[in-house]
Amino acid sequence: MKNTSIVNMTKPSGTSSRQPQSTQSTKKNSEDASSFEELYLAKDYKGAAQFLLNNKQQFDSGIFHFNLGTVYSKMGDYPIARFHLEKAIQEGYVNSASLNNLNFIRSQNNNEDLTTSSSLPDKIIDSLSSLPSQGYISLTLALILLSLLLIKSKIVKQKISIMLILLLSFSPLALSHFYVEKLNKAITLNEVVIYEGPSKIFNEKGKLKPGSKIILGDFKDGWFYIKFPISFAGWISKDQLGLY
Repeated sequence: MKNTSIVNMTKPSGTSSRQPQSTQSTKKNSEDASSFEELYLAKDYKGAAQFLLNNKQQFDSGIFHFNLGTVYSKMGDYPIARFHLEKAIQEGYVNSASLNNLNFIRSQNNNEDLTTSSSLPDKIIDSLSSLPSQGYISLTLALILLSLLLIKSKIVKQKISIMLILLLSFSPLALSHFYVEKLNKAITLNEVVIYEGPSKIFNEKGKLKPGSKIILGDFKDGWFYIKFPISFAGWISKDQLGLY
């Protein structure tokens, strides 16, 4: 079993909620967890980050990104912290700690991006892209169970209605597989200039602050087209993006 050491991050008050916790299954994992926790508790955040990067294979993916996002937040590097926390949630590490930490990071960045957009299409895309794959699976299972109960209780009797309700039950899973998983999500790691075309020879349209969440569309010669938020549509260089 991989190391499952986790840490709870900064609360809005600026204090840690409690000491790191860990579960180890081998002596090596136990030593890794102890080393990481010692660095973290000693407030050697650069050392803790480097330790995580050097021992990535010892951690489950979601926990690795959660821990790294936590450490970068302690270092005040909120854009890259947001990237790793968003990645942790996408990998299925969803709990009160990861959600609270991500909300804290968003409050520190205070950006105009997909998450803060008031546009209805942007809000829908943000909600869809923020739900991990396990969420779509759980929703599908719940709808299947509800459908079976309706069929068993004979509330739904006609064959065509039964077929339709069963098909609809699988719609969340289909939406996830055929659309959401294909979205190119990214966090801007530095300030990014938006251009009217895929090159610096085109006119500038605006800028995105570090730590902004965006959905990318077409890719051409090292440039991505911003698909969402709609108000920031344009082309940006891939060099300053954390893709996930």
